[in-house]
Amino acid sequence: MPVVTLEGYLGSGYQNIGRKVSENLDIDFVDRVILSEVARELDTHLGEILDLEKKPQEKSLVEKLSDRLLKALEKSALSGGGADPFFGHGVENLLSQPYKDFPHTEELSENLDFTKAIRKVIKEIASEGSVLILGRGASGVLRNDPNALKVGIYCDEEVRIKKYAQRYDISEEESRKKIVEYDEGKKNYYLNVFQKQPLDPSIFNMIFNSELLSEEEIIDDICENAKKYLLKRSNG
Repeated sequence: MPVVTLEGYLGSGYQNIGRKVSENLDIDFVDRVILSEVARELDTHLGEILDLEKKPQEKSLVEKLSDRLLKALEKSALSGGGADPFFGHGVENLLSQPYKDFPHTEELSENLDFTKAIRKVIKEIASEGSVLILGRGASGVLRNDPNALKVGIYCDEEVRIKKYAQRYDISEEESRKKIVEYDEGKKNYYLNVFQKQPLDPSIFNMIFNSELLSEEEIIDDICENAKKYLLKRSNG
């Protein structure tokens, strides 16, 4: 199964769509929560993670991702080597923090380090396929990967504000504040790392409007196209 990346804005329904697509395709689902768990494993339980490689039992998704990242970073500061840009901002911050807390300075070296770090993480997670990666710029990182199906979910800001307010039972004023903050953080992140807007059509294979289509329609279309994409790649 190819890698599927899914990106969208807060209130567009992209998180729920992503989880259901992964369930329907029976592939791993990786979001901010999973990455946060991986970060803790990498950051505080290095010895335990390395020991897992010697154990024959079935590993959890977090354990498998931790193993994969450790192999990629075995010469880094985490395992006793020299400085590595992956740890320039802390593994926990890199993998799990909100977009608004990502580095958005004009300092070139900081942005270059961050770009190297996020690309390393996403590429390692995607390297074995059969995974849906939600957000984190995965679509931008894997833009030129022929085995990755990049999907974007669009929805008008005012519609998203109303949906988010209803879903979390908050005022539209509070919803607007959260969404504007999220949108700005995501925009800055994409511009810094990829020099693109978050839903730039040049990044994606397909973009859906969740205001005009139901979640069920979008999920069905993504799954159908993922299967076609796999067949196309398999046939060369």
